[in-house]
Amino acid sequence: MDTTELTHLIDRLRDIPDPVERTRTAAALIDALKDAQTRVKAVRADAAAELRQGRTLRQVGELLGVSPARVDQILRGK
Repeated sequence: MDTTELTHLIDRLRDIPDPVERTRTAAALIDALKDAQTRVKAVRADAAAELRQGRTLRQVGELLGVSPARVDQILRGK
């Protein structure tokens, strides 16, 4: 996955000359990222649940390259 756009956004944030505006914009970005993180975790949990159909946690873990315990955490949205 290419994260160039996110890196560019952060660089633009650093370039805001007014420290008040930069602080407020950073706070707004943090809030937006928290929301995005919640939504991305839900997508990941849904995908893991699809993989879980007919498979053990160990099998799903092998497909994803994580431990069975981590698969369980992902399924629970952690």
